[in-house]
Amino acid sequence: MSDLVVSCGVLQDEQEAIMKGKEKCGEEQTLSWADTKKMPITSRVIQETLRVASILSFTFREAVADVEYEGQLHHNLWYLIPKGWKVLPLFRNIHHSPEIFPDPEKFDPSRFEVVPKPNTFMPFGNGTHSCPGNELAKLEIMVLLYHLTTKYRWSMAGTNSGIQYGPFALPQNGLPIRLIRKS
Repeated sequence: MSDLVVSCGVLQDEQEAIMKGKEKCGEEQTLSWADTKKMPITSRVIQETLRVASILSFTFREAVADVEYEGQLHHNLWYLIPKGWKVLPLFRNIHHSPEIFPDPEKFDPSRFEVVPKPNTFMPFGNGTHSCPGNELAKLEIMVLLYHLTTKYRWSMAGTNSGIQYGPFALPQNGLPIRLIRKS
């Protein structure tokens, strides 16, 4: 959680720089589409949040052709997934794999400074079956974070007691925060 607190401070700096730039130029204080493109840190924090707490736990897929898959423990062993079989990819297992995301339990937005390899980061599904509203959802989170960091001071009101998984990742006792409107 301390990694998250550091990220929030950096995120706040980015948001306030956008707000101060608008004030300096005499621009309206509303957030514009162009402003959202100036938020690479915010974007990485959102991506890391979606990696840690996947919205989709799994999805069903059907093998459209026979697939031979090399076993990871025994390189001479191959697995066959026959055409027509149902496959259940578990996104949390993919997003928390140390082979894909080193130190997966650490909140580290910098891991998204480089675009992840295909099929390793799928918070909204993938391909033709991906959520059609995924970009809108990320934009809404970005707008919320902008207003939360530029208009309010906030702190955690409860204790950090960990994350529960069942079926979604959530703080065990919720995440109570204290909000104070900035003057």
